[in-house]
Amino acid sequence: DNLNMKMKGGVIVLAGVAGLLGVDGAITPTTDHNMNGDVYLLAPTPGQSSPANWSTSFKDYPGGVEYFEVYAGPITSTYSEVFWTSLPPVSIPPEIIARFNGKGMAVVGFEADQVRKTPTGDVSVPINVAYNHHYGSNLLGKGSSMKRVRVNPSKDHRTMHPGPEPGWANVPVEHTPSASGLPTSMVFGYSNGGEFRKTYHGLAPPFAQIVESPETIHVSPMQIDTWNRDEMNLTGGRFVPGPAPKHSLAPVSGVDAIYSGLLECPITTRIRKHITGGGWNDSIAAQIYGCKDPKAPHSCGTAGAQALSTAAACFAAAKEMPALTVAGVPVSTSQGSSTTMPPGCTLSFNAANRSAHLFFNTYTNSSACCGAAVTAIKGSQHVTLGADAVAVALALDSAAHGNVTITVSGPVGRWFGVGFDTISMSNSPYAIVVDGTGAITEHVMGEHEAGVQINTSVTVVSSSVSGTVRTVVMTRGLVGVTPQHHSFDPLKLQLDIIAAVGSTPTLSYHLAKGTSSVSLWPTSPQPTCVCSVPAAPFGQGAGTLEYLPTGETIGFPLRCNLDDGTESLFKNRNPTCDIRTYVGGLSTCHHKWHLLDADQEVPWQDQPLVYYLKYRLYFQEYDPTHHIAATDNTWSIGGATGEYDVPQCAPGTPVEECKHEINGTIVPTGTNLHFVAAHYHCHAPTCLSLEIWTNKTGELRCVENGGCTGGDLICREEPYFGQGANLVPGGTDGARFDEPGYIAQRICLWGLHPPFEKPPLVSGIPLFVRAITNSTYGHHGEMALPQMIVATF
Repeated sequence: DNLNMKMKGGVIVLAGVAGLLGVDGAITPTTDHNMNGDVYLLAPTPGQSSPANWSTSFKDYPGGVEYFEVYAGPITSTYSEVFWTSLPPVSIPPEIIARFNGKGMAVVGFEADQVRKTPTGDVSVPINVAYNHHYGSNLLGKGSSMKRVRVNPSKDHRTMHPGPEPGWANVPVEHTPSASGLPTSMVFGYSNGGEFRKTYHGLAPPFAQIVESPETIHVSPMQIDTWNRDEMNLTGGRFVPGPAPKHSLAPVSGVDAIYSGLLECPITTRIRKHITGGGWNDSIAAQIYGCKDPKAPHSCGTAGAQALSTAAACFAAAKEMPALTVAGVPVSTSQGSSTTMPPGCTLSFNAANRSAHLFFNTYTNSSACCGAAVTAIKGSQHVTLGADAVAVALALDSAAHGNVTITVSGPVGRWFGVGFDTISMSNSPYAIVVDGTGAITEHVMGEHEAGVQINTSVTVVSSSVSGTVRTVVMTRGLVGVTPQHHSFDPLKLQLDIIAAVGSTPTLSYHLAKGTSSVSLWPTSPQPTCVCSVPAAPFGQGAGTLEYLPTGETIGFPLRCNLDDGTESLFKNRNPTCDIRTYVGGLSTCHHKWHLLDADQEVPWQDQPLVYYLKYRLYFQEYDPTHHIAATDNTWSIGGATGEYDVPQCAPGTPVEECKHEINGTIVPTGTNLHFVAAHYHCHAPTCLSLEIWTNKTGELRCVENGGCTGGDLICREEPYFGQGANLVPGGTDGARFDEPGYIAQRICLWGLHPPFEKPPLVSGIPLFVRAITNSTYGHHGEMALPQMIVATF
């Protein structure tokens, strides 16, 4: 009832009158109840009595507090859609801006919710309707601004939660330092996922997050729409699974079907992997490229490829090239010094008589380029499929019109098809299918299914039948007309393909299938460089992920510590460590991406969900004789992006034994750094516990999923799981946050006064962090982020 409401750049700002300056200028501490209910759960630290005698109602905070509220948004989504982008900044109430101009604000806590605005007031949006994967939030003073800066997530494990743009982050950057030395910005992004509504975000005195001259709040949320519009009530109720992609691991029936597999961001057939540097096997490959670097004209073009340095290695390479050995191509060899040939090992293919010549040039200063004069390449392959066969021929002409001529042959009267640049249907490949009448269709294939038909981009030049074989010749541009249509690379001399034939005239489940590759050679005997392409070891597979509906491409950073022993992920070959094994998580979950397979129509598109993130910040006036500045410091033991996969426990394992552990070691830097609060960010309903142990002597020993000896336990957190009180009309306080299976964290809290333990000193101390999860079902994209609030004193 006592609210001043203003609109600020699309965000509504409210200030609680009871917690602002009175008419006489005196501070009136708020007597309002918490926004999300007065009771939050805490985890007692090892030396603290339980339960702690501490009120989590902010109206009881020592010394009194005031507060203001903001609404950030709107957030608009349809089913299965990811919303992950920065919202417009919002100004805090102008009277507070004026009051703290040149002064410090001490933020001692905050609350957050996701709400719909209705004529009768705010209505919380259940977390099983719109899943808050995480948010980043910042309060900025006038001395700072948000800047887009480059980051290296594979090198720095002490960054904020990864942002929506890999390799970049929007972070506060100070442009005008405070004259008094106070911070000009603060991050409040801890316990910032599905646990955010009923996890305590307060600090014990005298700790607070300090900001001088606060003015604006900046929020970047990642939300996933899981609302089954036909079966679920927007105001709270029983969860009913909606459509999910094939790679979703969540149960869809029975008592355990209480969460959506979409919240784990499974990879879908709307996404295509592009793996650079080869697959799992070492290879020898011929390459052409445009010599873009004049200082290194003869360096191998593919990432990770290596030049062959001796004539012996060059000539032996012919024996390792399937393009020559399988096809039975005769190979001659020679060496010498030439100023017109590229240095090192080159191969020239004579298409007229199908012979090859290897030449090793000992003149290392040659500036000639591999394939510099090549304007066209072509090749063919015959794939035997049981009693049938499919033949493919490609001719790429980059100099004329940038076209490719595709010739395919297969059985008359039945469908046959070819998928390009892939060895598996699971990678959403582009495919051309010829039906039993000779009609052509183009597709993005699904895993063991037809996928979706896309617009025709080929022009049929001829279609003929000879005996039992149909041959179709067609052309199209090298560059696909949409991202779904494969783009052919005129510099790529080896193209993986899949081929299949059916038993019916129309496209249906295949009768036989196979994989192969087409070797492409210059149409004139131009030299191509022969290079060794070693397979990247596990954990170093590189590439990109392309969202086919829009063509947006996301880089895949190296994310696991490979050999320093600080994390268990790499040692256990967790799929999240390598793009070749990656099957879901942050990298397949970006703004406006839909988490359904390509052949699944997005339902309920006429029923968008519109809501806001709502924050209430509790503060005091900064007093340098009382307050000690604290900051948000997030670590990760789940790779650089904080995520990992949880493998399902073996069939027959008792439920109570279905547990999975990852662990890692963190050594905080700095001097006199202390923990003052510990939050555990993970995803429902997987996480069971997080523990932080000291390992000062190196004698700490832990049994997987068991106990530890030889170190000191600093904090153990076990989440509270929703019991379904939200299903009961008129339930207890906070029942609207009690969806079955969803979590709130019992955080560890330290202070300088009872009932809290003194904050532990952690600078330079090896900390062993272990996260234990429920593995009754497998999970993608689980997280293990110890989100610490630290202070130096």
